Amino acid sequence: MSRDHAADMLSRAGLKKTPGRLAVIQLLLENREPLTHQEIYERLDDIEINPVSIYRSLDAFTRAGIVHKVEAGDRVGRFALCGCGTPQEGHGHCHPHFICKSCGRTECLEDQEMPELAAVKPGYKVEEKEVYLRGICSRCAG
Repeated sequence: MSRDHAADMLSRAGLKKTPGRLAVIQLLLENREPLTHQEIYERLDDIEINPVSIYRSLDAFTRAGIVHKVEAGDRVGRFALCGCGTPQEGHGHCHPHFICKSCGRTECLEDQEMPELAAVKPGYKVEEKEVYLRGICSRCAG
């Protein structure tokens, strides 16, 4: 994906196009799996960006709805691009995630739809849905 695509994404979200933000978006465009903050920092070692700037960028991207944060149950957030719409539209996660219990690999299952749920309870309003499938990935099973 081109740097122009990353810049366009930030513009559409109303976010500043700083070199650090462009680099983070570009990295997420190039990776199919959600990445931790640490993985992003390590993979951007060729540019001058500090961990706090990465954290703030990811927070801004999440609030803008262009990135979603996957909580795999290990207290480490993983981030991936999101085509689900903005949080204000109430989309949340639009696909399930698979988490390997052996290696911790987390994967967006973009070809799967979120299950439909009946009304939760009268008076309740569901604002976000998250579905996690846990098991053994093909690398660990092989």
